[in-house]
Order: sequence, then structure tokens, then C-alpha cells
Amino acid sequence: MKNNLIYKLVDKFLMNDFSKIISKKLEVFNEKEPIIFDVGCFLGNFSRSLKKKLNNKAKFYLFDPNPNLKLKDFNTIQLAISDSTGNQNYNLNTFFPASGSSLNEIIKNDKLWNFTRKLITGSINKNFITFPVKTSTLDNFCNENDVKNITILKIDVEGSELKVLNGARETLKNTKLIQIEILDTKKKYTEKYLAVKDLLENQYNFKLIKEKKIWSLGMLSNMKAVDALFMNFN
Repeated sequence: MKNNLIYKLVDKFLMNDFSKIISKKLEVFNEKEPIIFDVGCFLGNFSRSLKKKLNNKAKFYLFDPNPNLKLKDFNTIQLAISDSTGNQNYNLNTFFPASGSSLNEIIKNDKLWNFTRKLITGSINKNFITFPVKTSTLDNFCNENDVKNITILKIDVEGSELKVLNGARETLKNTKLIQIEILDTKKKYTEKYLAVKDLLENQYNFKLIKEKKIWSLGMLSNMKAVDALFMNFN
């Protein structure tokens, strides 16, 4: 209960919300059956917010490897989206599952972040646990499920975003809007940010149209992150 309350407060007051600008872009696209991919959905708040603004024909695909997730209003696909199909180790944050759970260990290895967040949640004795999960690429999933186009692709995978993009080389050609969290250690952040921006802008003709820092992650940690919104101008 305590963690749920903290998550709701964080989501309401500290998380970035691009739903208004995304909704306006959807009006411009004028698609009768928009397709939304929510990679790293957790409790589904991104998709839930959009669903309120869209017609009933919108189709949602929510992905998250967390085996404990059960959403009442969405079906979730228990897959970790990455750059390969098979199995990889997944690091699940047991003291605050809303943040840090990922295929990589960027947040898991940040001792300052872990200590301060355990204090906030009152979960000093809890830690990350690691176990294997099924992985797939967006290209493979779209091919197997006959998904030809994606209207909105949201990616929030706590530092594994380049793996998701590298496994979506064909999918990105037919994607209109991408909301992506770019996260890394402060030392490596600029390199990661430029790599994501270069891939989307120079290889697929996306343009950055909105960006907001994620202040809550950078506080009392050795990490940095932004939420960025890219639009395809092909």
C-alpha cells in the first residue's frame, strides 16, 4: 500500500506527461485505427491516459516482463523487448517496482540511488532480484503478429532503450511518433543521448519536438535522464 501511494504521488507530481501534445498530433494523423505500443508499461498509466482521448478502435500493445503485473483494463504481453529473441536476465526492483526494473544494471548498480529510495519506501532489507525472462525484438513481434504500422511507440525501459531501437530497424520505418526515456549514468549520458538522437534523426528522419528532464531520477543519484518526443517526417 505504501509503495502504491508513493508511486501515485511520483507519477502525478514528478513524471513528465506528453499526452496533450501526443493527442494533438493524433488529430493531425487522423487515423481511424491508431496502434499504440507501450514498451515498459508497468501499471499502464501512459496507455490509460491516451485511451481516454482516443476512439474505441485504437489498439494497444502493452509489454512488460514483470511477472507480478495484473492490469484490469489492459492485456499485457509478458516480454522484454530487446535487440534479440531468446532469454536474458531481468533485474526486478522489489522495493519499488515502478522504477529501475530492467535488462541492464544501470540503476541496480547505483548505490546512492538504491540507498535513498530504500529509505523513502521504508524497504531497507529489500533488493533487486535477477531471473531469466523471454525477450523479443519489435521487428520479430510485428512480423509474427502482422503489425504493419505503429502510430505511437512509447519506450520506458530504464536504460535499455538502444537495445529496443536496434531491434526495431524495420519497425521504425513505419512508426509515426516515439516517446522515449533516455537514461544512463552521468558520465555516459551524453553519449547515450546523442546515439539515440543520431539513430532516429539521421537514419529514420525523426525530429525531436519535445524534451523534458526527469528531475526525480537525477536527485540523489549518479544518473541522468530525459523524456524525449520524436516525430517521423517521412
